[in-house]
Amino acid sequence: MRFLSALFTILLALFLFAGDAVVAQTATPQPLSKRALRKQDNQECTQQAAQQNIVRRNLAEFVRKCMADRQAARKKQGADDSRVKRGMAIEEGKAILDVRNRERNEQLEKEAAKRAD
Repeated sequence: MRFLSALFTILLALFLFAGDAVVAQTATPQPLSKRALRKQDNQECTQQAAQQNIVRRNLAEFVRKCMADRQAARKKQGADDSRVKRGMAIEEGKAILDVRNRERNEQLEKEAAKRAD
């Protein structure tokens, strides 16, 4: 009896761990916060300054400009994405209206045919 309960416990633990692994693999990553993005930009720009051998007295200006450029690129990408989504929504809305109008016209034609008979 002890053997069966131990086997059951081990199998249950394996299923739980396997289930957690599946959930962990399918979870979508969360977008970074503004603070995390600024920190990441600062690190990237500092590394870029080191690669370009920027003098220390010009380092702050270089990093500030680099971070502003990266932020502007992110904002532009976000604006482009939202513009594309908006365009897709408009196209889908038009398609839905076309289908509804076609169905309504068919229904009206059927009703007219019934009245004619």
